[in-house]
Amino acid sequence: MGVERAELLLLMKKAYRQKQSGTSLYWDLRAKGRVIRKSDFFSDWRGVTQTEAKAGLMRYVRRGYYPTEKTIAAVPWEKLTSEYMYKVKVKSRLEPGKPMAERFVNIMSDVPMTGRMVEQAVVEKWKDWEDYTAEAIEEIIPWTVYRQVL
Repeated sequence: MGVERAELLLLMKKAYRQKQSGTSLYWDLRAKGRVIRKSDFFSDWRGVTQTEAKAGLMRYVRRGYYPTEKTIAAVPWEKLTSEYMYKVKVKSRLEPGKPMAERFVNIMSDVPMTGRMVEQAVVEKWKDWEDYTAEAIEEIIPWTVYRQVL
C-alpha cells in the first residue's frame, strides 16, 4: 500500500514544523505500512526542508541585489518550466474604499532576478492575469526564490 505524494509532502511539512527528523518520519511511515522508496522519500524531504527553511527570505534582500545561495531554495521539482521561480506577495485593492486583498503569484525565469526586476515582471503580467477587473496594486513583496536542481 503506497502513499500519495501530495499527502506525503503535507506530512513532511507538518513533521518539519514539529522538529521531527526525516529518518524518524520515514520509519514511522514504514511501521504503518505506508511504503515508499527510501531515495524518493529523502529527495522529497530535502525539497520540503529547503522550501520551509527559506520561505520568506527574499523579502530581506535589497531590491537592487540578486539573491544569494543562502536565500534560494534548491528544489528537485521536475515540472518547473524555468530554472527559477519567484513567489511574490501582492497586495491589491479593487476600489479606493475597499479592503486590501493579499495573494501570492509566481514568476518564472531562466535567469536570476533582482527584487526590482521581479516587481517589474509582476506589473507587466498583472494586466494579463486580471482580465475582468482592474485591481490597483498597492504593494509587491518578493517572498521566496526556488531554483530547480536536477
